[in-house]
Amino acid sequence: MDAHHHFDTIDLATFKAVLEDYAAAVPESLAALEQQRVVTIPAAVHARDPQHLTKEELTLLMDWKLAHGKFRAQLQKLIQQNEGVTVKSATIEAYRMPLDSIAEVHKAMSTLSTLRGVGPATASLLLSVKDQANIPFFSDELYRWALWKTGSSGGWSQEIKYSEKSYLELYPRVQELRQRLKGDDSEPVSVLEIEKVAYALRAKGGAARPSAKAKPKKATTLKRKAETQHQADEKNEAPTTSGGGAEKTSASPEASAGSKKSKKRKADVA
Repeated sequence: MDAHHHFDTIDLATFKAVLEDYAAAVPESLAALEQQRVVTIPAAVHARDPQHLTKEELTLLMDWKLAHGKFRAQLQKLIQQNEGVTVKSATIEAYRMPLDSIAEVHKAMSTLSTLRGVGPATASLLLSVKDQANIPFFSDELYRWALWKTGSSGGWSQEIKYSEKSYLELYPRVQELRQRLKGDDSEPVSVLEIEKVAYALRAKGGAARPSAKAKPKKATTLKRKAETQHQADEKNEAPTTSGGGAEKTSASPEASAGSKKSKKRKADVA
């Protein structure tokens, strides 16, 4: 990545120029879901008392997330297993919490992670709907841009552990950029704008975007293996251990039973 687009050196003028490229970078097939995520659902949430999401809105947000990034069919199934009343109560509880510090954001994310199919990445998306100015969504592009690594295993192909620990690394980086780009007489850029710039930069970099209609592999065995690996990758989203590493999940969700139900639940989410 050239220096003037780097996370630590980009200036406000360059940032705004790249932001203007975002709309063109989003596939037309995503236009309806994009409208839901950015405009319709946030407006609906803020119009309610108490503020909350419906199950339909949660499903639409997951559809947007999977179409916008990596497609994982299993997550759609898990989201559908949530009851509407459970979605409402969990989001009411999380949206009532203060979100002024990373500790408070982490607590709200933990509440949202009680929903099936919701781990740190998705929980951050649900909180970003509540506060588009201050709470960053843990997107692939944003994480890779903010914590850029050079070399063959870095750049836009950098491996990501979708864990709470990773989000705790991302959150302060995004807030630092907001403050750095703030002028003497201007408001900080929003985290939603930073997310959009990261997405547009990846598009500029020539990295292939997943199709909004992408499907998992047809072969049953390969499909099961791929879904299990994706779940393990994203849910190293289990709570971090005292040693600083993420808890590992080696068994597939289907293999867990009885007293292992709580471990199964953690392995399922993303």
